[in-house]
Amino acid sequence: MTTKITEIVDVEDLSRPTNSNEMTNFVPSLHHDTYPFITPTGSELVTKSIFITGASRGLGRATAIRCAKAGCAKIALAARGSLAGVVQEIEETVREAGIPPPQILPLQVDVTSDKSVRAAAKAVYEAFGGKLDILVNNAGHFTKFKPIHEVDPRNADTKIVINLSSMATNCLTYGASAYQVSRFSNCWFSEFVARDYERQSVSLCTLDKANLPEDTVVWLCSQRREWLNARFVIGNWDMEELEKKKSEIVEKDLFKYRITT
Repeated sequence: MTTKITEIVDVEDLSRPTNSNEMTNFVPSLHHDTYPFITPTGSELVTKSIFITGASRGLGRATAIRCAKAGCAKIALAARGSLAGVVQEIEETVREAGIPPPQILPLQVDVTSDKSVRAAAKAVYEAFGGKLDILVNNAGHFTKFKPIHEVDPRNADTKIVINLSSMATNCLTYGASAYQVSRFSNCWFSEFVARDYERQSVSLCTLDKANLPEDTVVWLCSQRREWLNARFVIGNWDMEELEKKKSEIVEKDLFKYRITT
């Protein structure tokens, strides 16, 4: 029994949360799967164009499919691996839903290569007539957990509208410095993007069952919400309840990283 208690304490110590609990409980209701208020109906993204990185699997792939279900007109997909599977699934999804098929642009992209990212941006610009409504920056470089001095650094230069991250940004987990610091830096970078391009909307989502973060992304993209500009959003929150706290969020300038006294 003593050994088990020690193991639990050790695990908690490895991931030292800061104010994660307070943030998680900001709204009364939490979700771990999609719910009616954010579920796409087929009209949310009609006429819109979107570029999703890391789209061959996981969150990126599911986001692409849900955006197609929301009626998105133009979808650019970026990944290092094959995109044939997600393209086929998008086509099947819109066919079953009776939605006009979107223009799909699959691109082989390595986000750790500036040259590759620039080539992808040019391809999207040319294919979509110089217009891009939504950018979902999902791809990331994930290394084996190591102390920071043992990790080979990687760089990427991407402007962000919606930046997927993790609640891990609010914890200190031994050996996870490369991942958690890079995800945390996205939050700060988002604020600079919002300052430089004030008509951008930047938010973050966490990972649960597949449809929850993807439908949250669709909800965030469905209309401009300036009151969320440069703030992070926890995907488990009930977005309808979050909207009711709009005044409090703006007045207190919540959900940005700050040093307070």
